[in-house]
Amino acid sequence: MKLNKVAMAVALTAALGSMSALADTTNGQIELQGELVNTACGLAPSSSPVTVDFGQVPVSLLQGGGQATETKNIELQYCDTTIASSAVVSYTPTSVNPNDPTLAAFTSGSASGAGIGLKDSASQTVTWGAQTTPVTLVDGTNTIPFVAFLKAESGTPTVTAGAFQSTINFTIEYQ
Repeated sequence: MKLNKVAMAVALTAALGSMSALADTTNGQIELQGELVNTACGLAPSSSPVTVDFGQVPVSLLQGGGQATETKNIELQYCDTTIASSAVVSYTPTSVNPNDPTLAAFTSGSASGAGIGLKDSASQTVTWGAQTTPVTLVDGTNTIPFVAFLKAESGTPTVTAGAFQSTINFTIEYQ
């Protein structure tokens, strides 16, 4: 009887061992990337680009003097305040609206008669290419909030419906 139990245990162990040898494998890959920079903070991956989606905005809102707004953040990581204690941002659109230079132009799509503006972290309207209100940094993670707004061009009586796209670049200087 003891011999049968030993034989059964050996047989079971052999069977389980052979099953693991027949198991399929899955192979994968981990891709790692980044950039080393000589600045007080690094830009978080979610912040280049920062995507602002206004969704569908009725033309009547803009023609009535209203604005569509979206609040977003530029996220900084690994900040070291022994290198810099504040940051200022400069925003520059790839194309300034020719009918209203306070707005970024639509660079693609069929919409017209409107453009994009920004407000900085202190709720001040951004002047393209100029430094914004300084943001005090802390060690570690920091966010620089901004508000993007969609509005009709100054003096334009007609806003035309359609898709639009615009790009605004930013530069962060540390002080």
